[in-house]
Amino acid sequence: MIVRLGTLTLAAALFSSHFVASDPSHDQPVQSLIESANALLAKGDMHGALDRFGAAIKKDPTNYLTRFKRGATYLSLGRSNQASADFDAVLSLKPDFEAALLQRAKLKSRTGDWSAARSDYKKVGGATGEERIAELEEAERAAKAAMEAEEKGDYEACVMHAGAAIVVASGLHSLRSLRAGCRLKRGEVHEAVGDLAHLVQILPGDTDPHLQIANLLYFSVNDYDRSVAQLRKCLHSDPDSKPCSKLFRRIKNVEKSVAKVRTLVEKRQYTSATRLLVGHAGETGLIDEVKEEVADIKKAGYYTSACPEDLLLWLLETACEAYIETKNNKKATPHCTAALVLNPNSLPALLSRATTQLSEDLFEEAIRTLEHAKQTHPDSQPLLQKLQEAHTLLRRSKAKDYYKVLSVPRDASDREIKRAYRALTKKYHPDKYRGELSQEEILKKMAAINEAYEVLSHEELRARFDAGDDPNEQDGSGRTWGHDGHPFGGGQGFGGQQFVFRAGSDGGHGNPFGERFKFQF
Repeated sequence: MIVRLGTLTLAAALFSSHFVASDPSHDQPVQSLIESANALLAKGDMHGALDRFGAAIKKDPTNYLTRFKRGATYLSLGRSNQASADFDAVLSLKPDFEAALLQRAKLKSRTGDWSAARSDYKKVGGATGEERIAELEEAERAAKAAMEAEEKGDYEACVMHAGAAIVVASGLHSLRSLRAGCRLKRGEVHEAVGDLAHLVQILPGDTDPHLQIANLLYFSVNDYDRSVAQLRKCLHSDPDSKPCSKLFRRIKNVEKSVAKVRTLVEKRQYTSATRLLVGHAGETGLIDEVKEEVADIKKAGYYTSACPEDLLLWLLETACEAYIETKNNKKATPHCTAALVLNPNSLPALLSRATTQLSEDLFEEAIRTLEHAKQTHPDSQPLLQKLQEAHTLLRRSKAKDYYKVLSVPRDASDREIKRAYRALTKKYHPDKYRGELSQEEILKKMAAINEAYEVLSHEELRARFDAGDDPNEQDGSGRTWGHDGHPFGGGQGFGGQQFVFRAGSDGGHGNPFGERFKFQF
């Protein structure tokens, strides 16, 4: 397409005339521009006011009041560098202008330029100057005390003194960084993130605070949304930042695996969940991946051993719970124990510990474990149920324990109970036993075995016993369940095969019951 030169010239002229007409500096007097700027300030239009002040300054660069007003407007917008330049210009025109001296001194104080701030406050003089100098020197001493406390490892004092100094020197990046570090040494992650967020504003070109915030939010406090939001801010300010884009991808990949685990647990697919968590067929599990990430973060100085590890804790607790759900307390134990190291009040881990204690007949220890858990999880139904179970087992342990009689665990199957019963009746068969027990002791042993089997082989009676109600305890009539007054319960507990034992026919021992007994098995 051919454009005539005359056309281009005309267009340029029209654009130029429009630009000139739209520039207030070309058609308004200085006083009118200043009044217009003041009116815009009253309406809250800071940027419009800056334009008018700028136009007025171009027309009259010696008007120090106009420069001061523009500096104050810059300051209200947080543009400290431009404000400081205007205050410098004001004081070059009128060195004793107190308002400009005070504002510049505040800016110098904010950045920790103690000597320059002190110099301006001295020029202000009077009670105001003396008061501000006292505040300044107190803040300077606090900043030095914070550094000394950090060197001594007194992180509480470091945080306290740094806080006192930051009241005056809020924009001193080294002070913010110092307090953030001391807070991390104390495990105060959220507070440290607050200081690091200020560093992002103070040092807009530095990506390191972005990276530290994102790592802390995700791996320490398990806040995925805020973590990736911080990295998006980093990439918004610097789209080509390789460190931020790399961490962004890494965190998204880890969270993708975490989401898979969460979904599998919700679907009660615990075996699949544990494979993702601990690894399977030579693949590294998610738990080990996150452990490596945390180790790298600590090495980079973004993390301290005092910081929580909530993401890793969640993974360990989930593995602990998943193994418990699959009745594999042995595999659950190391993950539950590791969870308790990170959080002594971890509910899944404490429930696992109590389950192990109950399986080892440590009933009182289990109750203590559960009572400890109840302090921080008072409304947990699984905990309350487990606590009730522990009290039931403790009560039962002081009476009869049919599981112990048959030497089977409490979760034994019907087949395991029957197998144990047969083995014991053969071992203590009155006609075949050749051990050290007397005939009377053998009879008592057989009675106890038979009694235990009658309860545990019967679904309803076993359920009653598990709930703390022994079916063989005497009722109001003085009779016990199912035994008709003698220890073998009618002779029907041995599984259907009879044998006859004549008490007193061997070794001269008399039969204390004075009769023949039939055993069935």
